Amino acid sequence: MKSLILATVSALAIPMMAMADPVYMIAQIQIEDHETYFNEYGAGVFPILAEAGAKVLVASPTVNTLEGEWAGNWTVVIEFANEQAALDQWYNSDAYVEVRKIRLAATSFGNMVIAPAFVPPKQ
Repeated sequence: MKSLILATVSALAIPMMAMADPVYMIAQIQIEDHETYFNEYGAGVFPILAEAGAKVLVASPTVNTLEGEWAGNWTVVIEFANEQAALDQWYNSDAYVEVRKIRLAATSFGNMVIAPAFVPPKQ
């Protein structure tokens, strides 16, 4: 009985711990229509990000490319509490699906990824 309870608690705790790990949305985009992007998309996306508990860490046209080629004229890094918040409360939310149309209309391309925070291996 004790091992069944321990197995159940472990099975529940591991996914909950994974959900608590922060993730980062990293985007590299080419803005063509700055007015639409900043006025319309910006006005629409910030309330959605705030509701998702996101924190904008980088939003800048300036990068210092150290290696390779960095395409686009705007770089964004946004921190989310976990992948569920990034996907369900922001990217796939009904509100963002509509706002995303504005971003796509104002840009000519973009690369976007969600990456987990680095967790150092245990020594």
